[in-house]
Amino acid sequence: MSRPRGRVEPFPPRPPSIGLFHPAGAQWGVSSEAEPFDLVPGTDVPTPRLTGGVVHRPDADTLIDALLADLAIHARNCIRAFGDFQFALSATAQIEPCLRRLMYDLNHRDFPWNHTRVWMVDEITAPEEDSRWATVSGLVLEQSGIPPEQIHRLSITAPPSEGVAAYESTLRETLGWREKGHDRLDYVLLSLSPSGGVAGFDRLQHPPIQDDSRLVQEVEGSEDAPAVSMTLQFINAARMVAVMASGAECRDAVARIAQAVRTRRRDHTMPVLYLDPMAGELRFYVDNAACPGR
Repeated sequence: MSRPRGRVEPFPPRPPSIGLFHPAGAQWGVSSEAEPFDLVPGTDVPTPRLTGGVVHRPDADTLIDALLADLAIHARNCIRAFGDFQFALSATAQIEPCLRRLMYDLNHRDFPWNHTRVWMVDEITAPEEDSRWATVSGLVLEQSGIPPEQIHRLSITAPPSEGVAAYESTLRETLGWREKGHDRLDYVLLSLSPSGGVAGFDRLQHPPIQDDSRLVQEVEGSEDAPAVSMTLQFINAARMVAVMASGAECRDAVARIAQAVRTRRRDHTMPVLYLDPMAGELRFYVDNAACPGR
């Protein structure tokens, strides 16, 4: 049911039992493992308490290093356990430096691309050279050595519903090869927008859809509308959801997330507040510039 725009709603209680890895069970609540207000060595900037784990580094450069180190470990662990690594990313301007570093840094030359499948989280309506696909193809497809058939483009078609249906079908067919319960994305890499947006969602007019039959949807009300994106419910079924929040432009959004944790209330127009993996982990990557306590 739609709620009036701007209404603030209390956190729903976390259910005691959820069908394992089932996206329909994803509901938002405050993480009991939220990080304390520790200081990063060498700085006087406190680490904010957010709705998931927090990795805090002094600057964007060391933050990217931390994220990529975690990504590499997660990829190898998944390949060891399942034989492949299902990696979804939102190729925003904030994520582009991470992908670029992944391509040229000698520490990541041995990233297991041959056993990785890359999925696009979202796509926007834009000229080809400004699309999310331009970033993915120009960096990952052309420079990583990944087999071309292991990278999946999300396109905005006319009508968009045709592209959505085709992408959903490919997702289901590919993930369906895994054992039941492990048929989900392993890692989803997102960035935080100044408004609190993630994936293809900038602001929500009403709480996101709760339909476990949907993996991808058309997005209404985003800055780049029309757009298509994996649903927040499907993202919440992932094993790991990483959110890059770097730079002063993210400070207000980080402060609003921290306020939501303190007050145990959320503004439903902020998509990031609907990230809550029920059988996985949510982890924020923040630098000093994004911290409201600086």
